[in-house]
Amino acid sequence: MPPAGWYDDGSGSRRYWDGNAWAENTAPASADAGKEAVASQAEHAAALSASGGTTSAAPTQLYVSPSATATAQSDATFAAAPGASDAKPHLLGVIALAVAVIGFIFACIPGALIVGWVLLPIAFVLSLVALFLKGKKWPAITALAVSIVGTIVGFVVFFTVVAMSFDDAFGEVGGAVGQTSVSEEADEPAPADDPAPAPVGNLAFGDTMVWEDNVELTVSTPEGFTPTEFAAGADLPNNVVFTITITNNSSENLEPLPYTRLSSGGQEGSQIFDSGNPAGDIGISPTTVILPGQFVTWKEAWSVADPNSLTMQIAPNWDYEDAIFTTDQ
Repeated sequence: MPPAGWYDDGSGSRRYWDGNAWAENTAPASADAGKEAVASQAEHAAALSASGGTTSAAPTQLYVSPSATATAQSDATFAAAPGASDAKPHLLGVIALAVAVIGFIFACIPGALIVGWVLLPIAFVLSLVALFLKGKKWPAITALAVSIVGTIVGFVVFFTVVAMSFDDAFGEVGGAVGQTSVSEEADEPAPADDPAPAPVGNLAFGDTMVWEDNVELTVSTPEGFTPTEFAAGADLPNNVVFTITITNNSSENLEPLPYTRLSSGGQEGSQIFDSGNPAGDIGISPTTVILPGQFVTWKEAWSVADPNSLTMQIAPNWDYEDAIFTTDQ
């Protein structure tokens, strides 16, 4: 090693070499620096020659300042720090963020709240773990925030649904109580002075049925009928025709809508429709309104099994009870 002395440290200044390492002592360069260094080196060379060693003209170890050493150590520490050189976030943080977003969406749906409440705690735990792993932290931080906000939103939605359910339940109870009251009122017996419907007995053909509002219906006795070639429904051995009259003696207009049924000898009759009959269309019921004090008449022909055993059921419209005309008295 070079002997102790003042040497050029490579920066243009003279620095003291203690024989093993550079010291912090410095001195300005002078004109005699080169001479002193040469003399010191000559002395060192002579000492080494006497001992059979080798010489070194100057310290070969470069001087490095403490500040430069500290900077290098800081750079090395930064390079070794977790996440300092990682360019990507950790996979667990990304998974936590995805689970948190899905849980938040389900937490906003009233019918799927339970799914959100399962996913959000999972995302919360995963985000906490991801914060302590290498990689960028923003997915874990975002997942943590979303899981917390989603949980709050889920509770708000839950309590809103519960409140609406209670309102609906109390509304239904109130409606049921109201309906019960109305039903009880409807079940009360009618006043004694209300007229009861008059019983309808069996009438003979040719008689007149009179209802409470003085609407009358008359069915004539049956007569033989010969259908034309245009007739339809003449399927049984015998054919008869009836003349039917509705008289409106009430105080209101009457809309006729008669629906006739006829049986003969225990067998349903077949109504005949004959548009070519000289007496006019047979089987077409009236539909024009009947004013108070007026009447309407039409003919109905039927194909029957036994003309001596007939039963007809008919009413002016659906608002009236059926009148029954029969030959079996």
